[in-house]
Amino acid sequence: MPRISLAPPPVVLRSSADLVEFWPFLCDVEPVNSLVVAGLPARRAAGHVGMVARVDLPTNRRDFDNAARRIADEYVHAHTQSGTALPGQVVLYLSATPATGEQPWQAMRRLAPLADAYRAVFNGHGLPVLDALCIVAGSYWSYTCPDSVPLEGGVVPGQGTPGPVTVAAVVNGAARAADPAAVARAFETVTDDVARRSAHALTHAAGALNDRRARTTSDGLAAEVHLETRALLDTALARIAEAGKLPDVRETARLIAGLQDRRTRDFALARDDSAAAHRLWQHLARHCVSPHEYLAAPLLTLYGWTSWLQGDIPLARVAFHAAVSADPEYTMASYLRAALAQGMSGEKAAAVFRRAAAEAGY
Repeated sequence: MPRISLAPPPVVLRSSADLVEFWPFLCDVEPVNSLVVAGLPARRAAGHVGMVARVDLPTNRRDFDNAARRIADEYVHAHTQSGTALPGQVVLYLSATPATGEQPWQAMRRLAPLADAYRAVFNGHGLPVLDALCIVAGSYWSYTCPDSVPLEGGVVPGQGTPGPVTVAAVVNGAARAADPAAVARAFETVTDDVARRSAHALTHAAGALNDRRARTTSDGLAAEVHLETRALLDTALARIAEAGKLPDVRETARLIAGLQDRRTRDFALARDDSAAAHRLWQHLARHCVSPHEYLAAPLLTLYGWTSWLQGDIPLARVAFHAAVSADPEYTMASYLRAALAQGMSGEKAAAVFRRAAAEAGY
């Protein structure tokens, strides 16, 4: 009997509904309050999806025009830098969460000026916008073809029974975006008695540092805490690697407090023992409990970093996002999140940290 091999059916995108159904396959983590730009061939049903980029939606209407110019410029620059041709057209997805008391359709209308700004700047770069779609709470609208969707919004296809686009995407090997809430469970904070003991230990560790500040110069205290925390890290990581034993509550609090120092955090970023470090950063992040949530940014950054090194890109993205949410001014988290979004390899980023650590004498 002859052997017949059948090629998988292509993913054909003929309508706004098809574009929305394909949206979860464009990113490794489902975008929340984001703009996603996807390059498409000049003809909707031919070729491959081009470069995909994601940025946070601006929260202030006064920032709409600047935000639009920035993402369009960066999208074009990324193609130039990688030596790839610009796509024939792009599709824009605005994924939003309604504000308190806001209906999904009201969120869509609120973001209409932002969609207009995005369309204008991409068109200005010679990138026609095939469709600009708004996805809110399971419904979607098209800013480009508003008459193609009911006024109350269309139901996002593929949420229950998979549609033809979902089936074709899966058959072609595409992976659906991970749910960020499910990914974030990996570092959700401890609860109950463990949380109470952690809060008490963190309060005590912070108080001890304040007492030392009263007796020591700022530079002297920073140097002392840096060396102490490095010693604690060496001990904790060796214990994890040898016996899988995590630090107790008191030692956990001291490590969390010590890693607020950026020099110590940089020392931690440059380490090679990422498997043991990954478990430790997860443990420390989970113990940044109320009222000490503000301490979480360095630990979430380190946890995202080792996730990246281990190839868990969805977890890295969610951890970096959580770090920026915990402290919007935490520069390292923002830097790593941007580097990951721009496609930098973890090994290239690691080389930067190792070189800096060597220059600092770590």
